[in-house]
Amino acid sequence: MSLHAKKQEIPIFFAIDDNYAPFFAVALTSLLDNASKNFFYKIYVLTTSLRKEYADRLRLIVDDLAVDNASIDFVSMKDEMEKSTGTFHLRHYYSKETYCRIFIPRVFKQYDKVLYLDSDIVVTGDISELYNTDLGDNLVAAASEEVMTDYDVFGSYVENVLGVWRYDYFSAGVLLINAKLYREENIEMKFIDLLNSFTFRVTQDEDYLNVLCKGRVKPVSLGWNKSSYKSKTNKDFDDKDLRLIHYKINWKPWHYDEILYEDYFWKYAKETFLYDKILKIKAGYGADLRERDTVQFNELVKMAEEDTVDPNNYWATQQRKSGEKLVKRGLYGGKSE
Repeated sequence: MSLHAKKQEIPIFFAIDDNYAPFFAVALTSLLDNASKNFFYKIYVLTTSLRKEYADRLRLIVDDLAVDNASIDFVSMKDEMEKSTGTFHLRHYYSKETYCRIFIPRVFKQYDKVLYLDSDIVVTGDISELYNTDLGDNLVAAASEEVMTDYDVFGSYVENVLGVWRYDYFSAGVLLINAKLYREENIEMKFIDLLNSFTFRVTQDEDYLNVLCKGRVKPVSLGWNKSSYKSKTNKDFDDKDLRLIHYKINWKPWHYDEILYEDYFWKYAKETFLYDKILKIKAGYGADLRERDTVQFNELVKMAEEDTVDPNNYWATQQRKSGEKLVKRGLYGGKSE
């Protein structure tokens, strides 16, 4: 019997293209550096296009850091994406790869539970602890999304457009998926149907998942998906609880200086074959691109404001269909005033 066969297998999925290969290299290095040797990590990289050169070099990271307790496979999702009946809404930094997570439970039927991780992260804890979370009859386990609680415009958006209380809205960048239940309840088709019925413009695939999984989310510690900025809502967060850092939106150390937890990123970046490329990305991110980020963020705010008051948004439409009046308490799951 092989050493692998004796260990519990933990399936972990990422989705990347060429643009995110450098940051995935950092994420992968950090994950393996902190992973318990008591498990076998079966890593899948989903893509619609990735240079063979990158794939070959990324395999070497696993070979060097995890000789007997990890493997990595690159899986093309191009055909799955092309034959899907969904109209994938894209914007700026969103590529088709962001939707790959929707197909994981059906394509990988051998798993009853899987981990999906964004590539713009650094793992500082043992990822097996997150995987071994008891899902019960929940569809997913995930941490709350700080952006929705720290920025009232986005909190109002999710409450009035999605019908999800801002404190219940989860970040889909770190997701433990109940794949068995996901298949049984045909969440993929429900996702596609909703995608074709309503356009959620703000956080797109994350919005759809929050609508579909509402009320069936196992909360996990914020430490498993901590945003790389100083949160107003979670200002008392203890760094001793830090397990995974998510460098999102305009808080990316490969674009900006003085990003919270940037030392973790650069520590692992220096260990990758793409360190020089990451440095070039940082050096080339000038005032024009920073101004573009500001403009795009302001556009996001404007979209949230517009959709919040749109009488034909998703939640308003659902209320008309059901003949119910919007009541935040019962429908958001929040506490009484």
